[in-house]
Amino acid sequence: MGEVAREIEDAIAILNLSADIVSKIDYQHNEALYYELLAYFVDGRDRRWWWEAFKSSFSFNDFEYPPDHLKRIIPNLERKVWLMIEDVQEKFYPIYDVDPNYIPDILNNCFHFEYYIIDKDYDWLLCENHHRHVIGVGAVLKLHNLHLIS
Repeated sequence: MGEVAREIEDAIAILNLSADIVSKIDYQHNEALYYELLAYFVDGRDRRWWWEAFKSSFSFNDFEYPPDHLKRIIPNLERKVWLMIEDVQEKFYPIYDVDPNYIPDILNNCFHFEYYIIDKDYDWLLCENHHRHVIGVGAVLKLHNLHLIS
């Protein structure tokens, strides 16, 4: 298990979150999902920083600490999403099935790393990169956040 995945697992344990709230996608399904998401959202080949080649993206206004704003950015807090974390020690990035209301708590218990929050219908993707810049993909996300887009 990579260092970032260990951070997430430790945060889940510290917060005592049940599998109903957050669960790691099993390895085989994770690999297939990773490559499906890559093909859907990114132009070209696999790369470390997906945000460098999103097919269509927009930038959010700068936030001092982006995780504090996720609950108002995410279009629907009632549906689980995928949380994909950049962990270069893994063959492909680990993906978690998670209730979006808990993502800020999880991230607040970790060191900073790039992550992607992805709608399970592939309607939108939200990314925070290593510069703390927030990038979005998808019309649903954009319409929900017109007042926050630079």
